[in-house]
Amino acid sequence: MVSCDFDFDLLYKEHAATLLNIAIRKLGDKDQAMDVVQDLFVDLWQRKSMINITSEPRNYLISALYHKIFQHFRKVGVNDKHIAHFTLLQTVDHEQLEEAELEENHESMIQHIDHSVTQMPPRMRRIFQLKYYQSYSNQEIASLLGISNQTVKNQLCKSLDQVRKELAEKKVHDTVFLLPMLSYFLLR
Repeated sequence: MVSCDFDFDLLYKEHAATLLNIAIRKLGDKDQAMDVVQDLFVDLWQRKSMINITSEPRNYLISALYHKIFQHFRKVGVNDKHIAHFTLLQTVDHEQLEEAELEENHESMIQHIDHSVTQMPPRMRRIFQLKYYQSYSNQEIASLLGISNQTVKNQLCKSLDQVRKELAEKKVHDTVFLLPMLSYFLLR
């Protein structure tokens, strides 16, 4: 058993190479693998007074590495999604769209969003309104409504899916009008 007084240097020397090999196989890129393993050991060092490893150190480190790899893939996926939306937004030639057409589409989109919000179950609608109309944080919403932070996240995810479906059904392209939609929520 390794507890908070473990020998960090010995742990690194015994396991870093194994962890790096696993990370390279999973990520397919040596530089990324090195970064993930380094992050793992930095976290371990920073939290060494709080860590109590009750299993074999190798097993603990491999489990922690898989968690780090999962976080890496999640971060890369989110970044790729944002880059794709930004790229699509840049490809739209806003100058070709007439101002009246933009205003009409913006108004249509707002109406569809409002309609979607009115169709939500009461608790989901309340959470959506607190988040996007009143700018409450997830934690504030959870405290105010006496629910868990995860419930807030789940309800927000479902509510945004419902709004997206409404926009898709009405053939309103939400990426083209992303900025007006964001300003709608912020200025409301």
